[in-house]
Amino acid sequence: MTEPMKPRKEVGAAFFDDALYECYRRIGYPEAWLEEGRTYPPEKAYVISHPSWFFEDNPPIPDLSIDGLFRETVRRCPEDVAVIFFDRPVTYAELDVLIGRYAALLKDLGVKQGEVVATMLPNSLQHIVAFYGAARIGAIHTPINVMYQADEVAYQIEDSGAAHICMLDLLYDKVKPLHEKGTVKNVIVTNIKDFAAAEPVVSDAVKFIWDIPKAPVPGTLDLFETLDKYEPLAESAACDPKADTALLLYTAGTTGRSKGVIETHFNLVFNSMTHTHAFRAWGDREVNFSIMPMFHTAGYFLHLLPTFYQGGTVIPIPMFDLKDALRIIQVYRVNVIFAPPTLFIALMSKPELLRQADLTSLKVTIGCGAPVPVAVQEQWRQHTGVGLVNGWGMTETNSGGVISIPGIKEKSDAIGIPVFSEVKIVDDAGAVAERNVQGEIYYRGLQLARGYLNKPEETAACFLPDGWFRTGDRGYVDDEDFVYFVDRIKDLIVASGYNIAPVEVENVIYRHPDVAEVAVIGVPDPYRGETVKAVVALKPEAKGQVDAQAIIDHCKQHLATFKVPRVVEFMDSLPKSAVGKILRRKLRE
Repeated sequence: MTEPMKPRKEVGAAFFDDALYECYRRIGYPEAWLEEGRTYPPEKAYVISHPSWFFEDNPPIPDLSIDGLFRETVRRCPEDVAVIFFDRPVTYAELDVLIGRYAALLKDLGVKQGEVVATMLPNSLQHIVAFYGAARIGAIHTPINVMYQADEVAYQIEDSGAAHICMLDLLYDKVKPLHEKGTVKNVIVTNIKDFAAAEPVVSDAVKFIWDIPKAPVPGTLDLFETLDKYEPLAESAACDPKADTALLLYTAGTTGRSKGVIETHFNLVFNSMTHTHAFRAWGDREVNFSIMPMFHTAGYFLHLLPTFYQGGTVIPIPMFDLKDALRIIQVYRVNVIFAPPTLFIALMSKPELLRQADLTSLKVTIGCGAPVPVAVQEQWRQHTGVGLVNGWGMTETNSGGVISIPGIKEKSDAIGIPVFSEVKIVDDAGAVAERNVQGEIYYRGLQLARGYLNKPEETAACFLPDGWFRTGDRGYVDDEDFVYFVDRIKDLIVASGYNIAPVEVENVIYRHPDVAEVAVIGVPDPYRGETVKAVVALKPEAKGQVDAQAIIDHCKQHLATFKVPRVVEFMDSLPKSAVGKILRRKLRE
């Protein structure tokens, strides 16, 4: 392993020089975007990431599909371990064969270039094979949340146009009606035990499905039994990386049905390379604890794609289990974790286990899915000795659009700096705001998705003609080019005319030593319009010992009166999404 690269000197705000221009020209950035950036004076809330903030320059983006980029890694390091799945190591050469066989299977089923193939799989070797196998023949991959019910599955299948699916056998009943009426032509099933080691360690979280005997599913193809019948398809299909869609990721909207976000091969290749070259703080071999689901943007853009580009190892985690997570980190010397704040909180809930664990392999831990409260960052460092920093991104920005760089460009309360891209803050009048003034976060970069599938009006409203994307997030930029997330604009509480950011109140409550989780929402108030409500989950040892007044008194010490919760409710645990993000909308309901 090579030594980690030395960071280079930081530069000031909105700094345009020859190095910046050369960096952005190399990756194909439009000249007009750079010229626009130069027009903003230093006092304006605009920031473009400077190459000196990162560990190394990014090379030119090759004219390859995402599978073509993967095959470059196969040629470079065929015997290195690409995946460890239930304690079974799979080399890049072995994975390439599995992908080639799956691609041949799809072709035999009549799947054509540009057609959509769905998956309904947890994080697994099978999911990785299905994604790259579809890419190899130029098909489009759309992953479906394994927790979806039949009507949600039907919506995504019908909206995306997927006529083929590879899925967990236990979930077949959710697709069966579509299969029987012919909407889905081919169903390929796999069992969670397929492709695992002969005698793996099975966590308590997975055991309840592991112990269900594998049984045939009539009318479907068994992936494990079928693959060996095919000769691997070795060559990637020809494609136009900037025009051809590789991935349709569905993102939940604040209203209505989820939206299919169109990701091109170029988006995926660009992300793979820029994330690797920007953040290679741990040397050249990443061992990635892949906990963010692969039906979520972070599962691809923070776990899978950058790791495979650099020839590292992905350890797909189907379901989180605290004890097994610590085992995996120690046995396989995991050095990178991207995860929601709730995962780090869960690990710290068992301090005796953390104290016994050898976590010296960890180099980078970054929060995603939601901002990590400063108190949680501090507690994590105290428990582990490892820094925990923030990141921010959306499905539309290909996940890590803004990330703190550990030890180089980080502030605990900021979400970080843009990744080879730009951010500006726009006020209510549509003008670029001053620094340290809140407004809507606008984002621009080559990693931006092409738009929303079958939704031209929503695409036009968010993806602007000059390349900027309206995020719907409220934030600001400080004097050192750090970007701060305040809250989702639609989540802001308006009480007596004051705008209150739930995240700010949550960060204060997280500093209470007895609080495990908290979510702050606005509830109707006949006098104030809305008032602040905190929903709190206490640490086990504090249950029954802390009352609502204790939380309110704590907030009064740190917040203006109008921000202090008037209502406090206690729950054993808070509702969460598949990626561990606390769902305020469920609490509002």
